[in-house]
Amino acid sequence: MEKILNPPKEDWLKLTTRPAADKRQLSEVVTKVFDEVRTEGDDAVLMYTKEFDQSDLTSLRVSKSDIEKAAGLLTPELRAAIEIAKNNIEKFHAAQQDKTEVIETTAGVFCWRENRPIERVGLYIPGGTAPLFSTVLMLGIPAKLAGCKKIILCTPPDQAGNVYPAILYTAALVGVTDIFCVGGIQAIAAMTFGTETIPKVDKIFGPGNQYVTAAKQYAQTLGVAIDMPAGPSEVLVIADKNCVPEFVAADLLSQAEHGADSQVILLSDNIRVIEETIAEIDKQIINLPRKEIAHKALEKSKVILLNDMDDCIQFSNMYAPEHLIMATANAKELSAEVINAGSIFLGNYSCESAGDYASGTNHTLPTNGYARNYSGVSLDSFVKKITFQELTKEGLKKLGPAVELMAEAEELFAHKNAVTIRLNSLNYLTPIPSPKERECEYGELEKITRQNIRNLKAYSSARDEFTGKEGVFLDANENPFGTLNRYPDPHQIKLKGKLGELRSVSPENIFIGNGSDEVIDLAFRIFCEPAKSKALTFSPTYGMYNVSAALNDIELIKLPLTPNFQIDFTALENYISDETLKLIFICSPNNPTGNIIKGIEKVLQKFNGIVIVDEAYIDFSESDSFLTQIKSYSNLIVSQTFSKAWGLAGARVGVAYADAAVIQLFDKVKPPYNVSELNQAAALTALENITEFERRKDIILAQRSFLETELLNIPVVKKIYPSDANFLLVETSDAERVYRELVMQKVITRNRNNLVANCIRITVGSPEENKILLNALSKIQ
Repeated sequence: MEKILNPPKEDWLKLTTRPAADKRQLSEVVTKVFDEVRTEGDDAVLMYTKEFDQSDLTSLRVSKSDIEKAAGLLTPELRAAIEIAKNNIEKFHAAQQDKTEVIETTAGVFCWRENRPIERVGLYIPGGTAPLFSTVLMLGIPAKLAGCKKIILCTPPDQAGNVYPAILYTAALVGVTDIFCVGGIQAIAAMTFGTETIPKVDKIFGPGNQYVTAAKQYAQTLGVAIDMPAGPSEVLVIADKNCVPEFVAADLLSQAEHGADSQVILLSDNIRVIEETIAEIDKQIINLPRKEIAHKALEKSKVILLNDMDDCIQFSNMYAPEHLIMATANAKELSAEVINAGSIFLGNYSCESAGDYASGTNHTLPTNGYARNYSGVSLDSFVKKITFQELTKEGLKKLGPAVELMAEAEELFAHKNAVTIRLNSLNYLTPIPSPKERECEYGELEKITRQNIRNLKAYSSARDEFTGKEGVFLDANENPFGTLNRYPDPHQIKLKGKLGELRSVSPENIFIGNGSDEVIDLAFRIFCEPAKSKALTFSPTYGMYNVSAALNDIELIKLPLTPNFQIDFTALENYISDETLKLIFICSPNNPTGNIIKGIEKVLQKFNGIVIVDEAYIDFSESDSFLTQIKSYSNLIVSQTFSKAWGLAGARVGVAYADAAVIQLFDKVKPPYNVSELNQAAALTALENITEFERRKDIILAQRSFLETELLNIPVVKKIYPSDANFLLVETSDAERVYRELVMQKVITRNRNNLVANCIRITVGSPEENKILLNALSKIQ
């Protein structure tokens, strides 16, 4: 290695130059091979394989039998090692999968990005003296995870026409679809154009020598994408006095043995480190089987003494190494200054070989200074990112005028017209069907709906017949002055539209109530005859079912839940066929027990009446909502609320999702203008800020877990029931006493001793409130 001591900064750029072949000669060879493969196909590929690899082949495709035999040619230990590497690489790359996030850039304007796999990818795997089967893992695994349909692999054969067994075994393991024994420029050309045997691909991946790199760059000019310009391997080591020279020498040699055209660089601010590392290189290289190759690489490599670590980092950034090893005391802190590197290895024990094989990161990295503007291969390398946008009517109204102005300024009047023509279509009053016109067949509902409700003519006004706010409205005797002088939209069109988008439900299947308690009350009015009909719920559960039943003069059957708070279907059989039973209420997650109720679909299938699934707490659960079932069951109503996860208990906005015929019954009996303008606006504002909703929900869920752990350390707490809600049912030594003593400390919980013995229900509060609760509980003896 060339030893350079304290070079002036004006010489640094020259010192970063890599060894390079004659580019003109490279270009001539590449162009010639490409031209012949384009015109002669397989014949040219076979000819160049014989010329360059001294392998006289009759077929380019590796047979299925050869692939199957490969596993038996490897030791069990090697197969196990490959499996370990595969698992780590899969784990690291699977974590790179994007989660689609819809961004509302303007109210009613939704933008997002989704991944689509590159359909046909070609993997180039170097063979020859160092067959890199590890590269098969590095390229095949992310290609498979990305969902690429066609994954072909090209690798050079030996002189006998065989492919290294570990390459074949690994390719089959990761799901490569076709394997071809062809290497060098002719392999890249075949994947660029396609031949009779080798299919054309959309993107080519893989490292190689300078001929392969030049061929990939030429392929790029012909419309085929490549991963990066990856040429001869290289490593740069930054070492201070805390390094282990023996380790540093081993790392330098591990890259030098890749090929005669590889380059390794050592930077240090300590002459002792340099001298000891050089001595270690001389000692270790003697025992290397590839020492001749390593010697040739070292002839083009350098060891450089610089003033300090800052200079080492600056030189490294200028060099932009494929691999950067930081064998320093404060490697992690120092790495914050690195801006150009393919992959970084921190500390004395992070050898580059770990990244080459099995740590999980990808070893296909930019070389020759391309780390300044390229990243290494990742899952993103195998996908295309497609953007989407969707504008609602409201969104077009808000954004359209700006688009019109910009298009006109650029004198692209057709662009402007595409907006104008749509805006014109929205700027007039749109009649909507009157309640009579909207009437649909009741079907099975006719049997369980009260006759006087079916015959009821709903209250309506002129305002019910139009959507939108454009125009002069002189129909409802409102005061024309003021900020809340107008009646709210009786159809809650914006709110239903926004909810429908979020929940993937049609607006005709949505009813908005003044709190979910209104949904409960209206269900009793629609389906139950006072003093004649019955309803059923499962105890313990939400207390308003009992209150609404009493107000409507309906007998409410309270069927006890099983000891693990689930439906007792044996007991239910005694009631489910009773023709006077019209409603079944199921709270899931249940209040006060906090658990998901199982077997709801079984109830829907057996019961001819209406089943109301109250999902006030569903946003806190990992279980799926029953919303997906409303198309399957005309007797299902799913009730949700803005009072819990959305944080709008003060706004009183509840929602019912059901078959369109059920929703029309709700619209018949609801009070006119039942949800105020302020409440609708509050709900819309919440729906427009999904990010904040998710953030707050995550805090609540984290605090729920925190409380579950901390409460068990308090002596008066005996048991905590599992919860899918934003509260915990907690068994104490004496619920009445614990509740009273908490009240005395100004901490209010819910005493549920009358429902579940010795239990209080604790709502998950803010982190500060939860600490106060825990402190108060810990004082109770």
